[in-house]
Amino acid sequence: MLHTRSRRIIVAFIIALLLTVIVMVMGQAKSTSAGGGLPPRPTPSPTPVVPPTATAVPTATAVPAIPINGAAIRLHTSEPLTGAWTVVEWQNELGKWYEVPGWRGHLDEGNADMKTWWVYPANYGQGPFRWVVYASEEGSKLVVSDPFELPTRNRQLVSVEVELP
Repeated sequence: MLHTRSRRIIVAFIIALLLTVIVMVMGQAKSTSAGGGLPPRPTPSPTPVVPPTATAVPTATAVPAIPINGAAIRLHTSEPLTGAWTVVEWQNELGKWYEVPGWRGHLDEGNADMKTWWVYPANYGQGPFRWVVYASEEGSKLVVSDPFELPTRNRQLVSVEVELP
């Protein structure tokens, strides 16, 4: 008999526990549900529509040509040579060759088979000049061009070609 009574108490306890959990869950659900207690939202005012305004169409004007006062000398090598060093030399009346101080440098980047220098109008027609190509800035001499004269007019390009060994 004690045994049956213990069972009834345990069953009653479990039922009471389940009912308590159910009541708590239902109460929780009621307090979190959206109801009529929300604050009112502000009504946005409409943005006024502004009609487009006509703007003046710009008038096309010709760009004035910029005068070019100068010419150029250009060395072309038979093949690209990365790291090659070039020097332009001029010859005096006694036949001796001298380096032109501003005209020395590596072959132009991107091409590596040419070098171009600007010639000012004050130097037009001077000569003779020649190109000397070295393996590197401190390297051995590879080739010497034939003598040439500087350009004689604006925008003229004097091009000299050399065959690399």
